Amino acid sequence: MNIDKRQEFYQNESILNYETVKQFNNEALETSRYETILDKLYSSAMTVQNSLTKLNIGQQVLFNSGLTINLLMAAFDVYTGKMTPGDFVMI
Repeated sequence: MNIDKRQEFYQNESILNYETVKQFNNEALETSRYETILDKLYSSAMTVQNSLTKLNIGQQVLFNSGLTINLLMAAFDVYTGKMTPGDFVMI
């Protein structure tokens, strides 16, 4: 996630020093600052989730394609008599 030290500082300060913010009536600034940081975090999290989803889809396509090709080749070998049906089940 791409959050710099200043944003991390503001996030911690917004939570830890709420009494001071309330005392000086600066809630609107801190709220907008905190919401901006949360929006950036959400955006980064969604980017990571989307890339992981694409990666998992790609892996499953490759795995299932290999499995299908392997089973078709084994079925062809059973058809030609090179393998027994028991060998196919073992695969």
